[in-house]
Amino acid sequence: MKTVQGSEQSVERHRTIGALTALPLCEAGGACRGEGLRASALVAAPLIRPAATGSARLFGIVCCLFLLSVSAQAVTFSAGLDRSTIRIGEQAVLTLRFDGGQPGGVPRLPDVPNLQIQFAGQNQQISIINGQRTASLLLNYVVVASQPGDYTIPAFQVPVGGTTLPSQPLALKVLAAAVKQSDTDAFRQYTFLKIRANKTNVFLGEPFTLEVRLYLSAGREIQMPALRSDGFTLVSARHQESREQVGNAVFNVLAFPFVATPVKAGKLPLGPAQCSFNLQISTDRIDIFGRGVRVQPVTILSDPLEINVQPLPAEGRPADFKGAVGNFQMTASAAPLDVAVGDPITVRVQVSGRGGFDSVPMPALDQWRDFKTYPPTVKTEVPDPLNLAGVKTFEQVVQPQNAELKELPAFTFSYFDPDARAYRTHRQPAMPLKVRAAAAAQAPTVVMSTNLAAATGAAATELVHIKPHLGMAATASAGALRQPGFWLLSGGPLLLWLALLTRRKRAERLANNPRLRRRREVEKLIASGLTELRQQAAAAQTEAFFAHLFRLLQEQLGERLDLPASAITEEVTDERLQALGASVELCQSIHQLFQACNAARYAPVRETAELTKLAEQFSAAVTELRKLEVDR
Repeated sequence: MKTVQGSEQSVERHRTIGALTALPLCEAGGACRGEGLRASALVAAPLIRPAATGSARLFGIVCCLFLLSVSAQAVTFSAGLDRSTIRIGEQAVLTLRFDGGQPGGVPRLPDVPNLQIQFAGQNQQISIINGQRTASLLLNYVVVASQPGDYTIPAFQVPVGGTTLPSQPLALKVLAAAVKQSDTDAFRQYTFLKIRANKTNVFLGEPFTLEVRLYLSAGREIQMPALRSDGFTLVSARHQESREQVGNAVFNVLAFPFVATPVKAGKLPLGPAQCSFNLQISTDRIDIFGRGVRVQPVTILSDPLEINVQPLPAEGRPADFKGAVGNFQMTASAAPLDVAVGDPITVRVQVSGRGGFDSVPMPALDQWRDFKTYPPTVKTEVPDPLNLAGVKTFEQVVQPQNAELKELPAFTFSYFDPDARAYRTHRQPAMPLKVRAAAAAQAPTVVMSTNLAAATGAAATELVHIKPHLGMAATASAGALRQPGFWLLSGGPLLLWLALLTRRKRAERLANNPRLRRRREVEKLIASGLTELRQQAAAAQTEAFFAHLFRLLQEQLGERLDLPASAITEEVTDERLQALGASVELCQSIHQLFQACNAARYAPVRETAELTKLAEQFSAAVTELRKLEVDR
């Protein structure tokens, strides 16, 4: 039986989750000694054995002060393993934690076949959190297995303060030495990944917030987690950093927030999330630079989260419901309300509240048959995507077609309120309207000179001599027909009319085909955006380059997949592009562009050559994307 010795007892003070400061507890007269033991050994010796009488007195005084400081607190006991899976030759650490008191003797641990449990030291903590003082004693044991298998350390009783407190059974999985562990299991004591959602029961189309939380002792070059989200659209926001205590350890925490919106019903898995980075592990070896840190590249996974997505109820669904889910209010106005036939009137509708604004449509103007309508312009303002609160504004131009109209017809907007689990309808009453008949064009008034009228009258009374001979006949010249100017003046109005007709037909075609209109707009945006990308690459403007590249990717893929640009993520691209017949090389190229944008948040590229290469890669991807056949 091996004995582990060392002065490992310390008092640690920290506020909230700050750094722990260790102070020596046993210094006068000798070192404190922690006796090692096997799980089956019954040791009657005291837990701490002072080496001299003076040290014993000092230890007694410190223990009295410790007991007085925690006398007003309830004594609690817990046991835990720092790892749930190890391989043969590796070890796990079993920690017995006593809060508010100390054990009455050395705990007697149960005997587990093929497991060796040895005492590895102890320490004490005094924590002050929000003014509340808590003292804890930690006993650490090393657990080593001799055979692979699934083990359970049974519950055991520990005497504390005149009573006995039970532990919980602890499970430990031991793998063969040759079995390769995943990074998730191998480095669980240093890092792990979790998914948290503000709700797990939602309705179809109801947005909700979630966080992917990365816990790690220390690390660098951290990539944004990739979250498997089949059946959801995701919108990410800026990550936040904090520190959090989990068990006996304090972790750095990176929280990556998302807004998720389900697009199909059922029990859907959200995750797992995957994150890659370089983990920094403290070691006993010091390198030539004086650092005792080992850098280990890792890729870890979280457990998936199950989301129950309920379909929207069919009962009570309004006829004008178009899929909006949330809690909204609607206001409407129109101006001017005193017009002539054919004059434009601007109808302005504003929808505000909380929910998924991508699914909020312009209220249908089904009763406006006596008005000519044009496609509305839309503006959405959501200052904080995670708050899900915002305003969506529609402006639509209408033209009255006859003078008998007395009002702008009423219209409605319906949505589903997930909190009330019911449909709601806002109604905009009819607005009075005055329409005048279009003014008829008047013939111009011609003012004739008095002298000219008199001369005309005098000429009419005179007799004109009739020529008895035709005189010299001359052949009419056709030179005017051969002059380009004659045909230009004659055909100019016709060409102008044809040009105006073509422009009008093109405008009507765009108005009746939103996807074609969007395609034209995106083509213009990409053309100007590529020029700007190359300029930013030449100037090595890394942050602006990647922000602009990510936006152009979303716009081009959104047009191809007929999705809002804000809903485009790497996962959505995987699902939809292959269905359009995209090649494997194209999908890989787009993957690389997304990953480069994500990596730029933590390790931005500074070289002009690499930025230029990414710009040309995006240009080539755009060319291939436009070759894909999509429904129009």
